[in-house]
Amino acid sequence: MNKKSPVFICALLFFVIVLFGDSCFGKNLSSIEIKKIEDGIAKIKEQARGPQRAGYMELKVIGADAVPFLIEILNDKNVNRESRRMTCLLLGELKAREAVNMLIYTLKNDSYTVREAACKALGEIKDSKAAEPLMGMLQDIEAKVRAQALYSLINFSDKRISLEAVKFLKDNNQEVRLAAATVLNEKISKDTSEALRTALEKDSYYQVRATCAQALGKIKDINALDVLIWSVKEDKDATVRAACATSLGQLNDKKAIPALIEALSDEYKDVQLNTSRSLAGLTGKNFGKDYQAWIEWYKSQNK
Repeated sequence: MNKKSPVFICALLFFVIVLFGDSCFGKNLSSIEIKKIEDGIAKIKEQARGPQRAGYMELKVIGADAVPFLIEILNDKNVNRESRRMTCLLLGELKAREAVNMLIYTLKNDSYTVREAACKALGEIKDSKAAEPLMGMLQDIEAKVRAQALYSLINFSDKRISLEAVKFLKDNNQEVRLAAATVLNEKISKDTSEALRTALEKDSYYQVRATCAQALGKIKDINALDVLIWSVKEDKDATVRAACATSLGQLNDKKAIPALIEALSDEYKDVQLNTSRSLAGLTGKNFGKDYQAWIEWYKSQNK
């Protein structure tokens, strides 16, 4: 093996330092920089919301250099709940991967607001090792924690997430059900179709129904045709009817045309607009929101 000369090694080391700078060996902060970070940390550890928020913003501007100091806040048993919560949120905004282990540990905190913030931060950082702990948080006693864990899991690729989310379409809290529906609207899987159809038909919360309708359109679940047709005509909420109108167009089944034409008479403009777009896509015609023109065209096709 050829030995490299000391001159070559020194030259190579110099090149690495110039090219990558402080990222290779860690940045040595000046006393002024450290003082700014310490001032921000002192503020975020205050009891009053005003100083806490000021510290949050100061440390956010400082960025990655503040991360080791923020991790120490989570290590400090004497820090108050709100300071701990804000620290979690800031670590998430800073995408601090080096804080992942501490944030996972913080999921065990006695305060549900801190656990919720830790879930949010882990979702923003998107480190794969956080997926399993976040799925564990779906069993949390607090609905806000369960909901945030679901929203955070959207950012992970674990195949189990959709199947776990389906279970929470039956949660007794509507915000958790909405979070579950949102997951399923983002992670398209035909395995979730039946649960989505049931939720569209039966859920009491209009946002859950609307989100499920959107998901069924993305999945192109032809078995959802009947429930979408019923909902575009009968659902009491215009947001749901508008979502159903769009999804009926995505199914690309001409059996939806009569229901869509009738939906043009809906009193809400969003329903009319989505309906006209779906009709144009299904038929290749463009009569806009002109109900009478669509009626006449449809009759001409069925002579």
